[in-house]
This record gives sequence, structure tokens and C-alpha cells, in this order.
Amino acid sequence: MPGRKTILFVDDDTDMLEIGGFILRKAGYNFLGAESGQQGLDMLVKYEPDLIILDYMMPGMNGFQFYQEMRKNTKYKQVAETPVIMLTAKSGDEVEREELFELGLSAFLVKPFGNHELLNVIDNVFTIHQLREKNKELEQRVRITEYKYQDLIENASDVIFTLDADARFQFINRRLATVTGHNREDWLGRYFYELILPEDRPQAIKHFEISITGRPSIFEFRVNHRNGNCIYLSTHINPIFEKGQVVGCVGIARNITQRKLLEQEIINLKNFNESIIQSIGSGLITLDLNRRITSFNNSAEEILGYKAEEVVGKALDEVFPAEDCQRLLPNLEQQHQSLLNREMQLTRKNGERVYIGFTVTPRIDINNQRVGTIISFRDISQIKQMQAEVLRMDRLASMGVLASGIAHEIRNPLAGIKTIAQTLEEEIPEDDPRREYITRIVRQVNRMDELLRMIFSYAKPRQPQKKYHRLQEIVQEVLGLVGNRLKEQEVRFEEFYHPELPLVFVDFYQIQQVILNLFLNSLDAMPEGGTLKFEAYPEVTRIEPVDRRGRPFPVKNETSLYALVKISDTGCGIKAEDLPSIFNPFFTTKPQGSGLGLSIVYRIITEHEGDIKVESTAGKGTTFKLLLPTEE
Repeated sequence: MPGRKTILFVDDDTDMLEIGGFILRKAGYNFLGAESGQQGLDMLVKYEPDLIILDYMMPGMNGFQFYQEMRKNTKYKQVAETPVIMLTAKSGDEVEREELFELGLSAFLVKPFGNHELLNVIDNVFTIHQLREKNKELEQRVRITEYKYQDLIENASDVIFTLDADARFQFINRRLATVTGHNREDWLGRYFYELILPEDRPQAIKHFEISITGRPSIFEFRVNHRNGNCIYLSTHINPIFEKGQVVGCVGIARNITQRKLLEQEIINLKNFNESIIQSIGSGLITLDLNRRITSFNNSAEEILGYKAEEVVGKALDEVFPAEDCQRLLPNLEQQHQSLLNREMQLTRKNGERVYIGFTVTPRIDINNQRVGTIISFRDISQIKQMQAEVLRMDRLASMGVLASGIAHEIRNPLAGIKTIAQTLEEEIPEDDPRREYITRIVRQVNRMDELLRMIFSYAKPRQPQKKYHRLQEIVQEVLGLVGNRLKEQEVRFEEFYHPELPLVFVDFYQIQQVILNLFLNSLDAMPEGGTLKFEAYPEVTRIEPVDRRGRPFPVKNETSLYALVKISDTGCGIKAEDLPSIFNPFFTTKPQGSGLGLSIVYRIITEHEGDIKVESTAGKGTTFKLLLPTEE
């Protein structure tokens, strides 16, 4: 019957076999009978019964020999675990009980025995056998599970370890060797923090102490690889509990060296980009999608007068007037487009307006999504000044050519007028009243001739013939020309020359003309007397060229040694509104002035690669400062 257990009964006593078969069949078992040990082994292989009842005393092969053969011969390996009940009429001392039990015998049953006793032993053996099989299965599963976990731990990509309550390694998986180059056997029993770099040990000990109190902890530390490289590990440690007490901790350490290197590379790249952004000459402002300022570089600070910390985080219209913002960003819908090479005036922090050339481009992320706006700009105020100056100089050059042509055409008639007037002057008696008119004609012709000479000088200047000269000698020549006027106007002249004043590398006559012109202007400003002072000092500086109105050009020369000349007077001074125009041709505040004197002075100083500046207060006096070259 399917599902019924089969019992093999081996006994040379046929009566015993018959009785046993009756009892077992009645109890619901399938019965197999064998009258000898060898027959029993053959039937064992053929039928693979669930249980064997084996008589100990049999001729030929007794029960002990049968069981030994079954257990040890590989021929019976398939059925070697079949449970066996040994029947014996002998006492325990006469049977190899211990040896049989060591071989795995299930039970002994001493003859004679009753039916119920036999069936109870059979039931017990089946129960015990089932329990043993179940235990074997469970043990096998445990071994498989242990192997799997052991294999998983040993082959994990992270370092897995356990520590006792004193922070000593109890277990380390083989990953330690591949990550750090250290053999795990060398570290078992040692303190875990000995593996860590000294500067990271206090933090590691602190986190271990947290874990020992029963709380998990995560931290990072560095380890020296056996080859000398530094390894970064991110570690997660958890407490191990036994009977409610923390007896140690288990840790998982992951190699994050590559991540740390990438983070450092990102930081370095960010710092590199930031240094570029901060060092470029153009101003740079970045905005988020809400038009809030997210960065403001050094050039932007310099051009606009704000500090980054004043504006970062603020909306653009909180910093600049609404009309400026509208010109920078015409409308929000079009900000995905770029605005290239635009110009406008932007309001600085102090309220001044500055010309900028600017470009607006969208800021795009790696997903090609717009995340903000970049505004780059340059201060083009000086360029605008230079452009205006060039246009003005072109106009002045045209005027100079025109004036030169007119002067040339006028000079010939003037020469004729002067000749005729001088002839008439000789013929008219000295007491004739008309002689005064002739004298006036000659004087006005001379004045016009001097004006024409100055126009020629301005329109067709000659190149300076530079040589080394003592500044004192040039000034003495000028004093010889203005000495009488100094006395007549009761103007006191003071001069000072620094002991270490170098020779000046100039055109003697052109610089004489410059100083003479400035002296004469000072004398004109002091008709009632005053003080005219000339001072000269050595000066190491560099010249930043400016236009005639004193605004700087974006050009810087190297530092050099100059002679600093100061010419000061205590005259009427120059009005503030006139100062920007005094070097312009034909600009004059004198009733009889030509407006060319200071223009020629400015041109001569410029051609000498020098510099001239003026300081004046109306009613108090004027000071001209000249820088004259001392080197070729």
C-alpha cells in the first residue's frame, strides 16, 4: 500500500519470522522476511526498507557483522542510514552494545518481548529516526546558511569587522587586504584605532564609545595603505548585544578614496574657476531664475562700487534702478536668448553713471535647462572718452589745417599793410596827429602776425630735439625775458631746486617756451603784484595719460624717474567750470588772449612723454605741475 512503511525482518528462526510478520502486518506495515544475513543485505539493496529488525545470533553472518557490513561497505551507502533494531537473547555483557551504538544502531530489544513492546520500540525508533533526519536537514541548512553568510562576508566589497568591548579586532574579512594592503591575521586582537591615522584617531575613538553605549554611529577616517598611499574609509558601526548587554560592535567600512579624490577635484576645479572669475578684467554677475544675484566678482565690485556681500542674495532691482534693470534684461520671456555687445549707462553705488559694454547669456545646467542668467560687462567710460577725444582732435586738426591755410593767405596782405604803414610813419612828421593812427596800425599788424605765428606753430609743430639739460639753465633764460615785468608788477620770484634733481632729457627751446608761457600767464593773473614760485624735485612715478579734460586713458607706463616741476602763483585763479577746457585750442578767458598758449604747452609736454596737471582756486591762485623726462 502506498504510504505504508516497510520493515525488513532478518532472523534464521522461521517461527520468529512468521510471528513477526503477523504482528507487523496487523499493525499496518509492509513486511519483508530474510532467513540469513546475506539474504537480508540483498533484500536491503533491492527494496530499501524503512526499518530493519535484525536478530543478533544467526549462523554464517550474525547481526553484528550484518550491521558492520551495512554501515561500512560503500556498496550499501544508499541504505546505510536505515534504522536498525537489534534482537538478542544475550545479556548486555555478551553483546558489543557500545560499538553498535557508536556505529549508529537505533535500539536493542531483548527476547522474549511482547507484541506491544515490539510495536512501541518500532514507533519510538521511527520517531527518533525522523527527528534525527530532521536535525540533519536543519544542520545542513544551517551549514549552508553559514557558508552563504561566510562567503557573503568574506567576498563583500566592503571591509566587515567585529570589535570586542575594548575595541580590539575579533574578526576581519579578507577585504581588508585588498583595500589597505594589510593582512587581517596581523590585526586580529589589536586595537582598531591603531590602523587609523593619528590625526583621525580621537574622532574614531569617540564614535566607538558612542556605539558601546548602544547607539549606531557613522564616521570617516583615513588609513595608510601598505604602499604608503592614504585611503579614506566611511564606517558604520552598530552595537552587538548579548542578554541585553553591549559586548562589542560590528562595523562595515567602505573605501571612499575615489569619491574623496573626486570631491577634492571638484573643489579644486571650483576654486580654479572662481579664481579665474575673480581675476578677469570684466565684471561678472550671475542671477538665479528669480533674478536674485548669486555671484558678484572682483571686477564688478571695482566697476560698480558694491561689495559682493552687499548684493549677493538680493534681487537685481533692489540694487539697481528699475530702468537700468529693464535695459540689462529687456523682458523675462526673452531671457533664454543672449544679448550680445550692448552698451548702456549703469548706476554705481555712489550714484555716478558709468558706461558699460555688456553681454547677457542664459546659464544652462547639464540637462540643458536654464537655471539663471550671466551678465558680463566692461567699463567702457575711458573708451568713450577716447572716442570723443579722437573726434575732437580730428575736428581740431581740421581747424588747424584750415587756420594754417587762412594764416598763410592773410600773412602776405599783412606784410604789405605793415610795409606801407611803416613808410607812411617815416614820411609823416612826428608832431602830426595822424602819426598816432599809423603807430596803432603797425602795433595791431604785429599782434596779428604774432597770432599767425602761433597758429603756424600749433598747426605744424616740429619734433622736439631732446638732449640732457640742467633745468636751472632753462629757467634763467626765461627769467631774462620776464625780469622787467617782474619788477614792474612788483611780483616776488622764488625758486627751489632739490639737491638730487637730475638732468632733464628735453628740447631746450620748447621747454623754455612752456615755462615762459606759464610765467606770462601767472604775471597776467597778478597785475597788482604777488608771488611767483618755481620748484623742482626728483619724482619716481609712472604716468597715466589723460585727455585735455583730465580724464584718464586706459594706458599705463612703467615707473620711471621724472623731474617734478611746480609753478605756482597767488593770482586770480581759474574758475572751476573753466578748468576742463583750458588746454583746448582757442579757449581763453583773457580779452586779448589767443587761446593757443596752453594748447601748445600741452602738446609740447605730451610730445616729451611727460605730464601736466593744474590745480586752481578762484581768487587764491594757480599751480601747474609738470613731469619732465630724465631718461632717453
